[in-house]
Amino acid sequence: MSAVIQRPATAASTKPARDFTFIQPAGRRLTEYEALTVHQQPDASGYDMAGGGRFGAEAFLLRSDGGPLWRETSTRLRHPDWYRYRDPAQHWQRTYIRHQEQQETAIERATEDAGLNGTLAALKADWVGQVLSKHWRAWSHFEYAIFRTLCPAQRESLSDTLSSMLCFQSFDHLRHAQDVIVYLVELERYNKAVDDAAGRRAWMEDPCYQPSRHLAEHILNTGDWGELMVGLNLVVGPLLQQLASSAIVRGNAGANGDDVASQIIVTTERDRRRNLAATEAFVRMVTDPALSEAGANHAVICEWIEQWSDYAQKAAKALAPVFDTVPNRRETFDVAYARASADMSAVLSGLGFASAGGT
Repeated sequence: MSAVIQRPATAASTKPARDFTFIQPAGRRLTEYEALTVHQQPDASGYDMAGGGRFGAEAFLLRSDGGPLWRETSTRLRHPDWYRYRDPAQHWQRTYIRHQEQQETAIERATEDAGLNGTLAALKADWVGQVLSKHWRAWSHFEYAIFRTLCPAQRESLSDTLSSMLCFQSFDHLRHAQDVIVYLVELERYNKAVDDAAGRRAWMEDPCYQPSRHLAEHILNTGDWGELMVGLNLVVGPLLQQLASSAIVRGNAGANGDDVASQIIVTTERDRRRNLAATEAFVRMVTDPALSEAGANHAVICEWIEQWSDYAQKAAKALAPVFDTVPNRRETFDVAYARASADMSAVLSGLGFASAGGT
């Protein structure tokens, strides 16, 4: 039997794995999130520059067109150090996957139980046909549009902490879209009222959804990752997504005996709160009074809020007729819209911005 070689301990082997002195922690101690995320993406204004310039063509890492891999012009906002951003959720790959796996496991078990105990078969045809098959399935197209847009946005963002946050949010919206489809596929095994084609027809033809389609096209054509964070999480989430998802589906699911749909929406709301908190931290960072660029950044964000609010309000108001098709409706469109508008106003005022468009 060969002897086991005992190697002497060295400073490198005994040094704590999270003791990275090149990372400045946000708090007193370096967190696991910071150790595994910060400075994983090359710093376009630092060591990736051959000539010591900033975002220039002399970078070691270049695009196929010869330009730098990251561009300062990828957003209209300015900040001297994008690596200072920290996502309040502090998710990295393992914690994010664990979080979503737990949510999906809960949904899977609830769906299985509802199928076996007869709940899915007992759902009324008007709820299944009008709300789930038509409205909710149509809304999954909107969620998918956000996913498609955030995929390249996370690639363009100017620090790893920002790209991680945007990457995880893109997966959120893909999960939201897929959960609708998976639920309808399972529901179809027990309930003949499911009509998957109704959602696509509504999305393409129903006047109720054309402003949402217009907004989806605007989202898909927005290349500024900072604008996407602001527009999606400060405006679209609190106003339009709350109305289309939380108010119409979750708000009426219990009265129609659909606990599974309610649980699915609860998980999307949890994701929405996390992404809102991440964007609030981002906005506070770029509008910090100590920052010389704060005034210009504030003006740009005001412009974005005005534009996105106009799109979101039109899309939200167009959904009013959908409320009339909901069986056992809990509240009117006017009440739901007023609540969503108030929530958006509270989010914006908390960051020092006025609501746009007189919501």
